[in-house]
Amino acid sequence: MASTKTKLTTLRTVYPPISNADAAGLQRIPDVEEILRTSDFYMIVGRAQARLVGPEVDPRANVLSFGFVIGGGDPTPVRIHIEELPGVAAMVGTEIHIQVDQAGSGFKVWDGPADAAGSEIVEWFTTEKLLWDAARGRPGIYGLENSRELATYDLLYVGIARAGDSFDRLLKRGHVARMNILASEPQRHPGARPSDETFLIMFRADPLIFQTFDPDHDFDREDFSGNYDGKRIVADAEKAFVNLLRPPYNKELFAKYPRGTDGLHGAGYLRYGYVIGEQMAFNTAHGTVRGGLGPAGLPTDDADAIFVHGDAVTFFQPARVEG
Repeated sequence: MASTKTKLTTLRTVYPPISNADAAGLQRIPDVEEILRTSDFYMIVGRAQARLVGPEVDPRANVLSFGFVIGGGDPTPVRIHIEELPGVAAMVGTEIHIQVDQAGSGFKVWDGPADAAGSEIVEWFTTEKLLWDAARGRPGIYGLENSRELATYDLLYVGIARAGDSFDRLLKRGHVARMNILASEPQRHPGARPSDETFLIMFRADPLIFQTFDPDHDFDREDFSGNYDGKRIVADAEKAFVNLLRPPYNKELFAKYPRGTDGLHGAGYLRYGYVIGEQMAFNTAHGTVRGGLGPAGLPTDDADAIFVHGDAVTFFQPARVEG
């Protein structure tokens, strides 16, 4: 064999999980739309609504403390050192104001009185963005070391944008599965609406391709091009996750995976695989997939992975120490 080619694709979120209740407002913000349009792989997930309970501000230290609670669970103590947040750290001598949402869905930091003319938001957090930022080691956030446990969702649907992007597919146009989920999913915790407990998570697929050559290989320009078909990769990733986890709102379960006409089977890869590069986990009745994200932004060695070699599909789960 003159050469072999293998590939590992990491699925990374382009934006924090968006509750369905917040989606309508966020999709009208041009900067958010631009980010979401970099995704063409998405998941619709469910989880009891998270809340910030018992918020207290220490005005001398500029520390916000609260309990992070999901549904009726126990609170996780969290401290936000406001002056360490990147958007605040450079504002030496500026009076800042902390505004916690009355419903406990998040908080904002202003450079003047909240909602006053001339005041601007310098930092903002929903509950999901707080977990997302904590997983990335963002300065100023303390107490959410268990962010993957808190960011564990019921996987309801996996989808892709075969043309265009996730913004078009999931938000701009009517999405049948999203509407069915909102109409059919039961309430997970009293006081929350299904739209508060349903989240949209948008990913981009980052492939890392390894190619080896025999010493007598006859090289050509294509060997060094680095070209790959991104849409073909996400089409295969959709099939891999749906076939493994069988989300309840996916009608087509791709029983013949990895075989198919628009995936990677027969595309010249000796092996290929997928890993979620996030501190998140996704449950269905057929199993759980856990992601992992390290300080350098790379997947951690405790992340699960799906590998394909020929017609064989392997789900790899690293050994974990409980406790």
